[in-house]
Amino acid sequence: MQWTSSKPYKEFFWKRFFILFIPLVGLGILSEPMIIHNPFEELEDYGEFVFFLALYIIVLGGWAAFITSMMWRVRQLREKKS
Repeated sequence: MQWTSSKPYKEFFWKRFFILFIPLVGLGILSEPMIIHNPFEELEDYGEFVFFLALYIIVLGGWAAFITSMMWRVRQLREKKS
């Protein structure tokens, strides 16, 4: 089955992206001592917190997007073989 537009991919991606992204970020943040055990005593502590939080969101968002895209490609290969 061939898709003539990218709408099914977009629907597939955005439905599954957050299903992967939210648990990954939750686990990543809970396991990072720089985020959990930050004393917030100095201005630098706030900067460290924002940096690590943004880093985790970007990196884990990339991983979730990659895994979701690979799930789509595997699904397409299975449909072509059928």
